[in-house]
Amino acid sequence: MDARIEALETSVAKCLQLQQRTVDLMEKVYTRKKQQAKSYQKRKAKKKKGLRNPECNNVAVRMGVYHRDTRLGPLQEGRWARVAFHFAESARGPYAFLQWLCYEWNCNTYWVKPITRSGGYNHVMIFSGEAPLRQKYSDNELFGCLRRTSFTRIQQEQFSSAIWWWWGSAMLGRVVFSMRDEYEERWAKVDDRFKKPLMLMMGHMGEVEVRNGLHFDQNEKNPDKLGKAYRFARLELDAGWNACKKGLFAKEEPFQSVVSGIT
Repeated sequence: MDARIEALETSVAKCLQLQQRTVDLMEKVYTRKKQQAKSYQKRKAKKKKGLRNPECNNVAVRMGVYHRDTRLGPLQEGRWARVAFHFAESARGPYAFLQWLCYEWNCNTYWVKPITRSGGYNHVMIFSGEAPLRQKYSDNELFGCLRRTSFTRIQQEQFSSAIWWWWGSAMLGRVVFSMRDEYEERWAKVDDRFKKPLMLMMGHMGEVEVRNGLHFDQNEKNPDKLGKAYRFARLELDAGWNACKKGLFAKEEPFQSVVSGIT
């Protein structure tokens, strides 16, 4: 009799242990699902902050007759221009500003990032409707960065068609022109070593004279003339492109403590 009772108690204890393990497992599953739902809601809410992405290539934007996202005007002419002056006047340099600006534009301006990177390619959003679509670009296709300093006709066309020139003229250019036109006296005091790299990133819009009588223009049709101008501009362009890449794909805002008080 005692053996039967002991066996029954053992069986009940095992059942209770199994039941407890089942309850614990269900609680873990519930907790995990709750955390996943909370995380999803946070990501969803974060995506809705800022502006809806353009319904076109997010780098080479065209809105009506404008080759730019006209909604960015208040930022370009306001805070972004003031941040640029702060970088210039605190001697942090143009490349630090480019890094910050690219992060701000790519990570904090739209619902979703215009540019992501995976598999060795840059993925640019080209449609942001019900089924968002991205297109793959190599670094050369996106930025135009090249190791060569001489061009064939085909290479010249590839270089000039890199879509980052659109970003440089329409996005960065609007900031630079606002600094120049709206704050003339302050702009005049900015060191040329700060101005030149930014204006080179703007391509032909920057109208940078790299040598006497020789201006850098990515759309120059003469391959020899383009190659000569590129040789003189390459170091600063390479540094600018590298700064842009760092900013676009940074995990957190660069120079956050520097710009936090600028509104």
